[in-house]
Amino acid sequence: MKTAKISTWTGAFLSLLLLAGCQPSGESDTSVVTAPQESAQETQAEQPEPVGEEVTITITGDDNMRFGTEAFTVQARQPVKIIFKNVGTMPKQSMGHNLVVLKQGVDKTSFANAGMNQASNDYIHPDREDETIAYTAILGPGEEETITFTAPAETGDYDYICTFPGHTAAGMVGVMTVE
Repeated sequence: MKTAKISTWTGAFLSLLLLAGCQPSGESDTSVVTAPQESAQETQAEQPEPVGEEVTITITGDDNMRFGTEAFTVQARQPVKIIFKNVGTMPKQSMGHNLVVLKQGVDKTSFANAGMNQASNDYIHPDREDETIAYTAILGPGEEETITFTAPAETGDYDYICTFPGHTAAGMVGVMTVE
């Protein structure tokens, strides 16, 4: 008789759990709230519609930890192509270079420092990739890479840096001005 009461109690308890919405593992919960549609709109707002003809800028990086072009100007929403070349001769492991165009207001020193231990990610911390507009891989001597993007709609100055450890601090920085 005791066994029957336990079985009845167990059955009642399980029924209550099922009525409360508990599901066996592996089944999806149909009451999950999905992300609002404005997320897609925000993403589109970050990628403005291009306006005008594409501008091409060639920038070099050298063994003195300097960019050959330290400033250039583009129009708001203009298509931009940057050809980045490492014109140095020192090995990539000791003097590699990349070019990272940062979003407006990002602290270049903090950004570079965050990536110092991220060699496998071109010295860009994965948690901070969303603070970039575009970037190249770390390049060795004689290598080049092209990046393309649409200039932001917001006018102002946008820093670009080399995130190889110590290069930003040594002055391997530049400014893209959007008018």
